[in-house]
Amino acid sequence: MITVNVNETFPIVAGLYDEVTGSAATGKTVNYEVRRQPGDTALSPAVTGTLTESAVTPGIYRKNISISAAGIYLVYVTCTDFMSNVEEIIVNSENIYDIIKQTRHYNISVEDVLRTSSIPTASQTIRKVPSGRTDYIVTKIKQDADTDWSGANVVTGTVYAWYRNNTDRAPYKMGGSS
Repeated sequence: MITVNVNETFPIVAGLYDEVTGSAATGKTVNYEVRRQPGDTALSPAVTGTLTESAVTPGIYRKNISISAAGIYLVYVTCTDFMSNVEEIIVNSENIYDIIKQTRHYNISVEDVLRTSSIPTASQTIRKVPSGRTDYIVTKIKQDADTDWSGANVVTGTVYAWYRNNTDRAPYKMGGSS
C-alpha cells in the first residue's frame, strides 16, 4: 500500500525477473494505469503511461506520478508475458504527518546508528554489518510534557540490522537481538 498526500509525487516501481533463467528482464515495455476505488473506475483525465527501466539496476522499472484528488486508488502494472501487479494507493486530503502530530500526546525519536569502527565487534561480524552502514536503530518515545529525552517515562527500543554479505548496501532484515 502507498499512502501519499494530494499532489505529492511518489514512485511506481516494478521488478521483472525471468522465471526460467532467474535473471532480470530487460528492455521490456511496462505499462501502468491508476483507477479509482470502489468500483474500479477509470480516471478522467486518465493516469496511465509507461514505466522507464532503471539505468542503475536492469529489470527495475519506475515512474514518478502524483494524484490530484483524495481517495482510494489502485495502480495496475502490466507487461506482456509477465504476471500483472496491483498496488493500493491512499491519497490523503491533508498532510498525514500534521494530522498524526496533532492527535498524538507523545514524541518519537529515531536514530540510525552506523558502524564507524574499522574493526567490527562480534555482533557486527555475526550480522555482517559493512563499515559505514546501519548497525542498529534506536527508537525513543516520550510524552509531550517531558522536557527532555532522559526522563523516567521515556521508552527506548533497539532494532539490529542484519546483512546477507558484508558488501551489501541495505540490510535484508531488521530485528532481533545480537
